[in-house]
Amino acid sequence: MAGTGEETSAKKPVMTSGGDNLPRRQGASPLVEIGIPAVFVGLMLITMPLYIASWATSLLGRMLILGLFAMSLNLIWGHTGMPSFGHAAFFGAGGYTVALLTVRGGVTSFWINLLLALVVTAIVAAILGFPAFRVFGVGAGAANPIYFLLTTLAFGEILSRVVIAARKYTLGTNGLPGIPKPDLGFGLRLNAFQSYYLTLAITIICIFLMYRLANSRYGYVLRGIRDNERRLQALGYNTWLYKYTAWVIAGIFAGVAGVLFAYHNHIMTPTHLAMATSEIVFFLVILGSTSTFVGPLVAAVAFVWIEHYASHFVPARWHMIFGAMMVLTVVALPQGLGVFVLKWWRRLIRALAA
Repeated sequence: MAGTGEETSAKKPVMTSGGDNLPRRQGASPLVEIGIPAVFVGLMLITMPLYIASWATSLLGRMLILGLFAMSLNLIWGHTGMPSFGHAAFFGAGGYTVALLTVRGGVTSFWINLLLALVVTAIVAAILGFPAFRVFGVGAGAANPIYFLLTTLAFGEILSRVVIAARKYTLGTNGLPGIPKPDLGFGLRLNAFQSYYLTLAITIICIFLMYRLANSRYGYVLRGIRDNERRLQALGYNTWLYKYTAWVIAGIFAGVAGVLFAYHNHIMTPTHLAMATSEIVFFLVILGSTSTFVGPLVAAVAFVWIEHYASHFVPARWHMIFGAMMVLTVVALPQGLGVFVLKWWRRLIRALAA
């Protein structure tokens, strides 16, 4: 199982840490493979807003938010083997909680809004988890959970219809605008530049927590369920409980992304709960690869960058470009962009060490 640290022969591949299901040569240092890139990227994210335009800083914030959103889906898909078409339900639940609290309730504190949004998202995930796992593996089997996918697809669509029906509070399909910048208390109401660093800090914390979770005993059990659930059941593990808690935890992280998005976008619409948003994050996990921990984050960077320029120069062709990206990903990068970047980095390490 990944990351167990068992000794192997020099010629036998071992699994990388962080839940990456890719073989690497024994002796490859996690500090070199993970630590150096993480520090380098972190320094770039901290310093870049100091010398780039404000619109580019806004793009960086969107990359971080979508990356966190996609990584939360990968927590149940890549690590547990449960792809979901309704992950936007949790993203939208977190965002709409903030929108209603700030615009309708007049609650200005970022910390109170964040806490209440996480509570609401956790409750939504806990409730939706019961019908979802009632059908998991039905008909097609756990290896191809078609009924599970269809059920999760319904979740986001139902919640979006609820938001539209409650137009007295949410303004229906027009969306709920007017979400202010975060207020940290003590007179600290952040501007757009400062909000980016809040987004960066919370994203880093969430990624670190997910990384620790993926490399804990709990994370190893999740990957064991993905690979062979019946064997885990034979060993006495309550696999339903592990899958259910992973579902709720992933929903909470998606809710955090929704909170950050609400403050970043200043408006929440029913689309942010529905399939239109779920298909984007679903594509990001495919593009980044389910077999790498940070692959979805890498995919989010590429996606937002292409989306920006495509919508700026050829806005009428964006959907065609989006479809072409999906096809090219399957044809040119069947293992995903994250795998491609990781293999390139390992080749660079070996070239420098030679």
